[in-house]
Amino acid sequence: MLSAMLVIFAILLGADIMIKKRVEEELNPGEERELPGGKIVIRKVYNRGFLLNLFDEYPAAVKGMSLFASAGVMAWDVLTFAKKRNYIRKLGMTLVSAGAASNLFDRLARGKVVDYIGLRTKKKHIGRITANLGDIYLAMGSVLVMAGEILAVILHGNHPKK
Repeated sequence: MLSAMLVIFAILLGADIMIKKRVEEELNPGEERELPGGKIVIRKVYNRGFLLNLFDEYPAAVKGMSLFASAGVMAWDVLTFAKKRNYIRKLGMTLVSAGAASNLFDRLARGKVVDYIGLRTKKKHIGRITANLGDIYLAMGSVLVMAGEILAVILHGNHPKK
């Protein structure tokens, strides 16, 4: 199980890093390219802060908090993968870890995160949001971890010890 999750982690991390590299090389900041269907756009946006540029005026603090949070994710990984079963939680943590690692890599290597996925919508506040696959991994992984926790409580009557 662990080896399968490591492969998934590597594929997800590699995909986001490779797309970020390509976006860096091929797009100018603010430039947009529409994907077929017109609802999703690829654009190059830099984020020096957290979600929605929160704390972008404090890059050193953002980097430090990112390192601290990533260490927490790694510790949670160790605890999660040391237990038996609950494959939903393990898959969720694999996604969370890939997203955290990708964005941490950007912060350490570039000093900022490259975001590139936007939505074309009539709601301007939503249309301005730009994310990357790492952000999507974090969101999806968090949902899976919560689902795994809820399922464990339903199946075992309490939080599983193993």
